[in-house]
Amino acid sequence: MEDEMARVLIIEEDKNSAMAIKDSLEFEGFEAIISLTGKDGLNRSLNETYDLIMMEILLPEIDGYEVIRELRKVKKDIPVIILSAKNNDEDKVFALNLGADDYVTKPFSMMELIARIRAQLRRVNLLRGSAVSHVGPYPGYEPVTIKIGNSLVYLDKMISKLNDDEFPLTPKELGIIRLLYKNRGKVVGRDMMMKEIWGEEVYVTERVIDTNVVSIRKKIGDTGRRAKYIKTVFGVGYKLIEG
Repeated sequence: MEDEMARVLIIEEDKNSAMAIKDSLEFEGFEAIISLTGKDGLNRSLNETYDLIMMEILLPEIDGYEVIRELRKVKKDIPVIILSAKNNDEDKVFALNLGADDYVTKPFSMMELIARIRAQLRRVNLLRGSAVSHVGPYPGYEPVTIKIGNSLVYLDKMISKLNDDEFPLTPKELGIIRLLYKNRGKVVGRDMMMKEIWGEEVYVTERVIDTNVVSIRKKIGDTGRRAKYIKTVFGVGYKLIEG
């Protein structure tokens, strides 16, 4: 998929703002569809095909947070960009942890927004292609299942299975697992995680990464005072220990 041909859903209550974004995207060669409410936006997201979704948090009927929450139960890898006037770190962290891939504060330049859209499309194309390029018997090989401790991570299904319990993995959690597995036994710095998983254009705090790692540990049963498999290297990042 070339990013210029991507189909983008804009969920925005302000019709004038939505039309301005739509016009700019279409000028750049994208196909853009507008939804004016959270309920309609969620319905379109679940029942129609899009390459990227952008949305406001404050929406009629149901808010953007609920749209993300419900969307991620079904579609885990479609990029979601939040457009919001809320500019505090707490809102950004909450949205990113909920499943958003980027957070753009209003007012923003259309040039920056389009650059972020293209960055997300490049990222998801790379992840779908293969995030692991040199592990295994031949270049480009990536195992369908990764064993970490007593858990099995199914990359194709985006789930972790521990005993008889299954846990859905978010795209970011899956990206972290893949990156750690690719570099297993080595320290992976938070800076590298930010660049490889979120992209250079996206602002992400270390807290977002740490929160994702905590969630991964719970889903693979690597909890307790001392994690056995995803080790914290204080001040640097994390290391995956096979076992």
